[in-house]
Amino acid sequence: MPVTPLHYPFAFLISKSNKRLILPALVVGSVMPDIEVPLMWIFFSSLPDHLFLHSFIGAATVATLLTVLVTRFLYAPIISTIFGIDRVDLDDACKINPWMVASSFIGVMSHLVLDFPMHWYNPILWPMVDPFDIVGPLILLLEPSFGFWTAYIIASSLTHASMIILWIVILVVLYSKGNLWYHHWVGRSSTA
Repeated sequence: MPVTPLHYPFAFLISKSNKRLILPALVVGSVMPDIEVPLMWIFFSSLPDHLFLHSFIGAATVATLLTVLVTRFLYAPIISTIFGIDRVDLDDACKINPWMVASSFIGVMSHLVLDFPMHWYNPILWPMVDPFDIVGPLILLLEPSFGFWTAYIIASSLTHASMIILWIVILVVLYSKGNLWYHHWVGRSSTA
């Protein structure tokens, strides 16, 4: 489970696969499942901190709906305030339409795809399958050579390192294009 912001590089790459995909919705979707973590710690400490929003059912329904709402109503004011991007351009990029909803869904699913290989438990099929019955394939691949917990640490470290490197590459490429933060958070060419 990469640290929440490290889901961004994967969402950014997905945005480049189809020009109709909406980067803000992909970005919000890529981090949305992790909003359940602090809630689980506070209200349901006896349960795993990755559960409903990290399952296909929760991701496809609640997490996607939350992503649409957060993208539409919170993304533009927050990003324009922090990064000084034109609010009108952000509002335009965050309009609800079929591609924004599809991008929200894809972003949420990208979170699950990135988490799956390195989790020592996977709630992907919850509630049909106990999350502790599904171990990430990267851990299973490394476990015979290193033992279970060392395999988990290696899998986690490899995932984190690859996402950090990918984010650095993205920043360098976007910086070379100029208007770094616009490309980084809006994802299309500036109209200004």
